[in-house]
Amino acid sequence: MTIQDLTCFLKLAENLNYTKTAEELFISQPAVTRHINSLEDELNVKLFDRSIKKNITLTEAGAIYYKGLKKCKSVYEDTMNSISSKIISSPLIINFARGTSIPDEYVDATASFMDSHPNFHHFTNFIEPSDFSNVLDNGEVLICRAEEAQKHSGCKTMQLTQNPISYYLVANKKHPGFKNPDAPDFDSIRNTTLFLPKNLPDKLKNTFFGNIKKLLGEMPVEVMYLDSMDSVGLFLRSGRCFSVANGWQSILDSKNHVSYKMDFASHFVAIWNPSKCTHPQVKAYLDTLKALAI
Repeated sequence: MTIQDLTCFLKLAENLNYTKTAEELFISQPAVTRHINSLEDELNVKLFDRSIKKNITLTEAGAIYYKGLKKCKSVYEDTMNSISSKIISSPLIINFARGTSIPDEYVDATASFMDSHPNFHHFTNFIEPSDFSNVLDNGEVLICRAEEAQKHSGCKTMQLTQNPISYYLVANKKHPGFKNPDAPDFDSIRNTTLFLPKNLPDKLKNTFFGNIKKLLGEMPVEVMYLDSMDSVGLFLRSGRCFSVANGWQSILDSKNHVSYKMDFASHFVAIWNPSKCTHPQVKAYLDTLKALAI
């Protein structure tokens, strides 16, 4: 038996009229007859009494079958409603790379989206790149630089930024190479240590090195890698080292730091797995962020 057979039986049992059943199911009367005959043949029992012309009734077996199917239908609908309610009420978890400073425009757009979608709830996480795959497998959303967006099976990617976000040399104000932020002393900067997070993708690291060498004339005397940009920020306090940061990284927000814009940039993208991220408003929310055209 098929779902169509069962649907046709339930509708005919309620209407006891072939014409009305056909109209409500948008099929022909012969199709209704075929579905009922198929069901009766499989069950090896008559479900309808058609002995009186132009008048049908449920047989005793048909009435029992109808009562049972109604219960099954009710359980199915309750189950689906519970699942839908759970999905809607569950928060959409949005992950950013640790050290990201979420743009004010995103914060304002999220607040507006929540106002217009009362059932939308979200939770923001800041994670290490080593956790990117895990959050996608858990049905969560990841927002990161395009260079960090490695291929993930079954995932969709949406570019959120219209214009790529620039990178900056960043150092403490005490750094001798930044006495004049508008005209840094590149020789002085080159003679100090470059600190970078150790989890940089190779593609991004090579881009960093190429642009640093172009700007400073050659690579700095030393390159060291730390656990994260948070750790890099601690070392910058010495005034004897520098780093490279994207315009959306919180290290640039410190009043103790000075920065110099470099000639390269990155787009930011959203990644999610549609088969696991089942929140009904995920696409609408991400479209809202993209529409900001930052």
